[in-house]
Amino acid sequence: MSGGAGERSPEDLEYEEERSVPMEAPTTPGAWDVLAGDWESLHQGYYLGSARHAVLECARHLEASAGADASERALWTLGLYYIGGYVIYGSPHGESETRVRAVMAGAERSLGGSPCGHPAHPCDDVPEGGELEGFPAVLELLAHPERDAEHEAALAAEFADPDGYADDDWRQSWYGGRLGRDVWACPQNLTGFARAFLA
Repeated sequence: MSGGAGERSPEDLEYEEERSVPMEAPTTPGAWDVLAGDWESLHQGYYLGSARHAVLECARHLEASAGADASERALWTLGLYYIGGYVIYGSPHGESETRVRAVMAGAERSLGGSPCGHPAHPCDDVPEGGELEGFPAVLELLAHPERDAEHEAALAAEFADPDGYADDDWRQSWYGGRLGRDVWACPQNLTGFARAFLA
């Protein structure tokens, strides 16, 4: 017989096994690439580890990143935006959802109100449902501050190809010539994504 009140699911058991092992924060662009790959596999539904653990570790690092540089803070915020829905929709878990929402609300409060000179931000144009195609390119951009403007422009061109994504206005708008590290890491943009997540 299964489904008893005290019975734990395979996801619960896997999470309990992993949660005592904290995820180290990446310290190199290559390590960020690996983590972004894990987030992408979680988002797409084929992550091999405990997805709940990965989401909660991302939340933990976001909470601890208040004093981090802009790119690192942006990576944790956008990463949680990208994968946090797992504990709300993918495999609902009340305690984890409460934790993720609390961390996002904290990020919204701490980041909000910072003035900037950008006329617009990607968060202004989040599609209905919040799904952002090509989001890993943004994580790559933020994880590699050593890459030059030419590489940034090549990424923008790749993800703004109208032949490949003719129906994706958001992609064409925010990857087409506007894939800038400064606008993605802008506190106003991160606040907008936190707000969209909480809506």
